[in-house]
Amino acid sequence: MVNSYVYTLIFSSLSFGLIFGLYMFVYSGFMAIALVTIGIIGFYALITYLVFAVPLQMWLRRRLRKFSLCNFLIYTTVAFLAVFLLWIVDYPPNALTVFRSSEYYIMSIVAALIYWFWDSIFLWN
Repeated sequence: MVNSYVYTLIFSSLSFGLIFGLYMFVYSGFMAIALVTIGIIGFYALITYLVFAVPLQMWLRRRLRKFSLCNFLIYTTVAFLAVFLLWIVDYPPNALTVFRSSEYYIMSIVAALIYWFWDSIFLWN
C-alpha cells in the first residue's frame, strides 16, 4: 500500500513538472535553459503534493474506486486551495488578483487531474 502512495507521488510530480516545464520551454521561444524548469517545477510539485494531496489520498482511500468523479472534484477543490495559498506566499500584495489569472485555474485543474489519474492507476484492489 505504501508503494502506491510513493508511486502516485513520484509519477504525479514528474508529470506535472514535465507538462509545465515543456510549456515554459515553448513559451520562452525554445530556449534550452527553460528545460531546467522541468526539474524545478517537479520538485515544487513533489512538496506540494506531499503536503496537500497525500493526506487527502489517504483519507479518500477508504472508498476504493478507480477514476471516481467525486474524488476528482475533491482533488480539484484542494488543488484550488493549495495553488491559492502558494500564490499568497509568493505574491502577498497581489493575492486576490490570482482569481483573474487563467494560470491559476489551469494549474489547479491540471494538478488535480494528474494526481487523480495516477492515484487511480496505482489504486490497489
